[in-house]
Amino acid sequence: MTAKEIEIGKCYHLSGDIENGYMNGKPNIDHEEVTRVVTRVTDTHIICECGRRFLINENLKVSIPAFRQRLEEKT
Repeated sequence: MTAKEIEIGKCYHLSGDIENGYMNGKPNIDHEEVTRVVTRVTDTHIICECGRRFLINENLKVSIPAFRQRLEEKT
């Protein structure tokens, strides 16, 4: 799944690089894996309800969590 396929307001499992402040004047990049509601998608970032800003790069993995797949199958 790509960032362009994300529907705002829905829950996704995200794994990738996030900007986590600055260290020595340079952006500090950490790797995280979370399941959260996506509130915004820009050209460079996916922003979650919790404030995490995932970078859209080669390390980003986006998937629909299993609980949401089951809910969508029932409807």
